[in-house]
Amino acid sequence: MSTLALPAFLQNFLTRWHFKVTLPAKRRARLHGIALDISGMSPLMKNHILEGRYEFQERRLADRCLTRKDVVLELGGAIGFIGLFCRKVIGVKHHVTVEPNPNTLAMLKRNYQLNKLTPDIIEAAAAAEDGEISLDVGGEFWENSIVTAGSSAKRITVPSLSFPSLVQRMPEPPTALICDIEGAETHLDLAQIPPSVTRIIIELHPSIVGEAATKAVINQIHFLGFHTRTVEENTWLFIR
Repeated sequence: MSTLALPAFLQNFLTRWHFKVTLPAKRRARLHGIALDISGMSPLMKNHILEGRYEFQERRLADRCLTRKDVVLELGGAIGFIGLFCRKVIGVKHHVTVEPNPNTLAMLKRNYQLNKLTPDIIEAAAAAEDGEISLDVGGEFWENSIVTAGSSAKRITVPSLSFPSLVQRMPEPPTALICDIEGAETHLDLAQIPPSVTRIIIELHPSIVGEAATKAVINQIHFLGFHTRTVEENTWLFIR
């Protein structure tokens, strides 16, 4: 008998058991060939990963447009999945992660260790100029941002670096940019994107920054000579 044929009360019991007992006990996951430590995550995020929905759009677009010749600059490394996918599955030439949150960096480093790789990390927030910036580090790792702070959010001060400063720290100029920084894309100076970049994969966040600010980001990218290749939900692929 399938779970769909079970009485509603039994389906509800199994769902509660899954989230309260089964998922909290899960410590490891494998997603598209990438080993992940999920021990410190909420049951909701664990379920998202185990069902294969985590970073689904970014992964698909990266797989579609990146090659072994690419040098990738990723803004917002999160737990390291996209970077590991770029390195292990696509086999890009270089991948550099920009991630300012020390808690998230600890998860990222554990996942690279699980996959027997060493990350190339710039521990800073991408911004329009060099300096310092306030970062929300409350809640889930994917909620961390310089623009999302609730009344109970924990905030820390982290270094901020502009595109020119980030590129100076890379082994070669980037050919592709991947960006998922929870609305902070509106705080970047997109005119600083180096001419070596020919593809941008970016998750936009109209629910955080509003439709007008999101449209302004798209228009700025188009003004730089990129055109929209495809959009999957709020994740965009631009090419020039």
